[in-house]
Amino acid sequence: EILRCLVGSEMCIRDRIKCGLLNSLTDNFFCKMKKLKYIFLLAGALSLASCESWLDEDPQYTINTKTQFSTVENARQALMGCYGYMSADNAYGQAWQEVTFGYCGFGWSQTNGSSTDLLVSMDGGIDETINTMAWRGMYKVIGETNAFIANIADSPLESADKLPMEAAARFLRALAYYNLAVTYGDVPLKTTPSAHDGVAVPRSPKNEVFELVRTDWEFAYENLPEKDDDGFATKWAAKAYLGKLYHTLGCQGDNTAWEKAKACFDEVMPKYRLADKFSDLFVDYVQGSPESIFQLNFALAGSTTRNRGSWLVAPNGSCNGQAWDRIRASKALYDYFLATYPGDPRIESTFLTYWKSYAGVGKGEKPKEEPIASARDTVYAYPYFTYTIEGEEKPAGWKKPKLYVGRIPYEKLADPASPKAEELYAMIADTATATPAEKGYLKGLLSLLENATKKPSTNTKSWPYFKKPWDPEQSGNNSHKNLILYRYADMLLMAADVYNELGQTDKAITLANEVLKRARQSGNASQPADWKSGLSKEQVREKIYFERIFEGAGEPEMYQKMRLRGTELLKKAFEVNNGHGIIQESVANNPKGNGNWGERIFNDGNLNDENFLKKNLLLPVPKDEIDTNSALDYSDNNYGYTN
Repeated sequence: EILRCLVGSEMCIRDRIKCGLLNSLTDNFFCKMKKLKYIFLLAGALSLASCESWLDEDPQYTINTKTQFSTVENARQALMGCYGYMSADNAYGQAWQEVTFGYCGFGWSQTNGSSTDLLVSMDGGIDETINTMAWRGMYKVIGETNAFIANIADSPLESADKLPMEAAARFLRALAYYNLAVTYGDVPLKTTPSAHDGVAVPRSPKNEVFELVRTDWEFAYENLPEKDDDGFATKWAAKAYLGKLYHTLGCQGDNTAWEKAKACFDEVMPKYRLADKFSDLFVDYVQGSPESIFQLNFALAGSTTRNRGSWLVAPNGSCNGQAWDRIRASKALYDYFLATYPGDPRIESTFLTYWKSYAGVGKGEKPKEEPIASARDTVYAYPYFTYTIEGEEKPAGWKKPKLYVGRIPYEKLADPASPKAEELYAMIADTATATPAEKGYLKGLLSLLENATKKPSTNTKSWPYFKKPWDPEQSGNNSHKNLILYRYADMLLMAADVYNELGQTDKAITLANEVLKRARQSGNASQPADWKSGLSKEQVREKIYFERIFEGAGEPEMYQKMRLRGTELLKKAFEVNNGHGIIQESVANNPKGNGNWGERIFNDGNLNDENFLKKNLLLPVPKDEIDTNSALDYSDNNYGYTN
């Protein structure tokens, strides 16, 4: 019963109070966890939420508020709860990852007519479960931090102890409100804890929300330490987020914000540097990265603050744990990235296109099928395929003929970003002078093409997967990975955007080239090549837009990055999907979307429809919030979601 109280993140407060041994059990727990550099939430000890509404937060901590804030150590335990809720399942532990890279327009999920399918198809409604989870997750953080801020202010502790803790709570509150405002627009704004009479909260204009975000991050900058362990907010993280806020405001039309963003970025840039290798950012339990501005750390065994990102993306049979593979990468994103930067080492770290076969949950990799390692020990997904050479003898001692691995021949295509079915079929048919090996390759290519375009019920490997969250040794559905939310590379690209808008385009190119150089050095490659000077302001703006998508693919914020510049560039991103030849062929062969494994052409191909584009700039306020918040009704939702 005590353990259930400790981890019951959605249990009523009256039930949590029954745990009379709660404080004695949690003494010194969080300081130990900090030394281990994990954030682990004791939800029962620190929860403020009632059971009735996600905007209705009770300011009283378990046992009593005076006890919780009577010592520095107890107050720190409460602060760790605020961090913990940011890494819970409803937040970055699952939902905020799934929504932001799964529903962005370059993700994929089953085309089964579900509410998730509709959101991924850019035709969503207001009752989708993961979107509701993400909304709740951010408001849970807001409720916890509001109560913490109110209680720490009234505590008897010295200002030198109180101010850094208040600053950390305000940093987290600002991050939650920033996430909500850039994803949902106008949102209910609450800055104080409330009891049951506080449920009715109307939506506040986005600019008012951003103003609270600004003041919170400024307070955090003034009162946080310059350095702390990974997973905890610092002074320079707060300043970097202020730059991000001003960049957002500039992108949304506030021309006075560019200089403010520049000032923030110029001050922060000397404090960080790029990691030597891109792939080093996504290893298990990443720690000490010079590129990490702010990250969340996870405990593997946490029941409410685990990282379930791998579980979302892992292909069936690709890991030692549970694999749902319900969010995948779009073919269009993979091919556009590859066509833009052929040979870019980031592609290998971003997309999972082959993996070792696992025998089952907890059983490890399958035994080798042949006496030595072979292609049969590995599963391949788009754009790879396997084939045999007809008539070739089996190697001595082997059970089956040798298996070879092929890939779509991008180098032979007129437009590698958009492989055309008719172009590939023409290659496949041209076998008059082909060798047996070439015929085997073309037969494998035909199988890939037909699976991708003609077999919507069986072509489960016709998409690449997102690799960054993938953990082949995950335990159950819990990953061994921490999550860097804000990387120096993205700050460099935003700073480049800022300099470009201020008319310093050559400086913008120099900053962007730092990111490209690191990408090349990650694999001793020639791509991505530096951008040349002499590009126009408009060209650099668009290149930065897509570069942020490439650099951050499969990480949180893809949804927001694709929409930050409004409908003009969002349309160009959607055109990448709609113009992809294999996607077009798949939809043409299956216009009714039969089966669970189809493709999507957004808005039936009409991307000149401004109503469609405007609707897809924001996610809808969830039905659950409208039903429980009496200050809202269905006509009060975002554009395109009001009926």
